[in-house]
Amino acid sequence: MLELAAPETSYMVGLFQTDGSHYGSTAGKGKLSLELAARDGAFLTELQRHIPGHSVVRVRTRDTNFRTDYVTHCLEICTQAVRADFERFGVPTGRKSETIRPPTGDFSRPDYLRGIIDGDGSIGFTANGYPFISLVTTSPFIAEHFCAEIEAVCGVSRSARPNKRDGAVNVMIANAAAVALARWCYTPRSLAMPRKSTAAEQVSAWTAPSNRFGHTRKHWTAEDDEIVLLHPVPEAARLLERSEKSVYMRRWRLVGPKRRRLRFSPDQQNDGG
Repeated sequence: MLELAAPETSYMVGLFQTDGSHYGSTAGKGKLSLELAARDGAFLTELQRHIPGHSVVRVRTRDTNFRTDYVTHCLEICTQAVRADFERFGVPTGRKSETIRPPTGDFSRPDYLRGIIDGDGSIGFTANGYPFISLVTTSPFIAEHFCAEIEAVCGVSRSARPNKRDGAVNVMIANAAAVALARWCYTPRSLAMPRKSTAAEQVSAWTAPSNRFGHTRKHWTAEDDEIVLLHPVPEAARLLERSEKSVYMRRWRLVGPKRRRLRFSPDQQNDGG
């Protein structure tokens, strides 16, 4: 009923592997479900359009350890043949977080990885305004696959080494690498969770600033060095429009400290500094 090579199917396999639950048996009764917070609930209706057979979206309200009256939307798939296809593609029944792995057949790589990121990943900007994409997983197979795709698409290397506390692997890329992966995975009109698709679009549009941390680096010239050596530190800093610490460190690199234990003093004014 489903073709793994189809972009929508590859995406759903990644999403169900990371964020879905598969109960029962594909030889008998069972259910494949995906539960999302209310803010993402409308996406499940879009997902239904690509799933053959019978499926239903239910609204669920319950109390959790963190809040009361927590509302979620849940997509439920009971059609045996559809669930059997997903199992064959890599969405097993029962506990799966540590055993899921990429499909063995031909599949759409960017769509599958987008499903993985939508399920267990994060995409956006750091507090300093730099773009990032990250993934947290307890499956060594998914971690290794994610690192391999990062290297293939972005040209950077990441380690799939689990942490000692809980065995999870946390992989993150930022800046140009995040932009490259976002552009590769989240193409226009591709099936994706709208909230993350919007974030990916913003990441894809990011360009590196022409300076780092808001300051353009000023290179030292021979004329600058002459001023540093001929004038007291405060006077040289004023003439060069640099900080006194910067001037002092430049002088130190040019002539070295006169005394072995000389400590930094930004207001030191002797020419030997």
